[in-house]
Amino acid sequence: MGTMNEKYYKGLYLIGSLYDIILGFGFLLFYKPIYALLGMNLPNNPSYLSCCAMLIGLYGILLFMIYKDLKNSRNMVIYATLLKFGFFGVVFTYYFFIGSQYVDLPFRILGGVDLVFGLLFLESLRFIKK
Repeated sequence: MGTMNEKYYKGLYLIGSLYDIILGFGFLLFYKPIYALLGMNLPNNPSYLSCCAMLIGLYGILLFMIYKDLKNSRNMVIYATLLKFGFFGVVFTYYFFIGSQYVDLPFRILGGVDLVFGLLFLESLRFIKK
């Protein structure tokens, strides 16, 4: 892996890590004011939101582990890529096939961001040893 590519991909995973840690643990701890700020309806049962938020925060920790040891993290990168595509897939499916009213605008944006991260993570596999 070249030095320039390694710096780029390490930076990518650090940014992804911070994004998911802040997003996940932010929603876990402060979901009420975040929902109010974004003009979204609170879920009837916030335990589902809390569970998902915790998983996103922990996923950010996985991305930080990739950042710390990029050269030896191929399997974790595959998993990270699948998670990003998975979130996008849920948003896409609900928006286009179930009903757009079920996907608030902020989640549509987050789905798009995750699609971009997923594509970049997928592309990074070319530079990580098999």
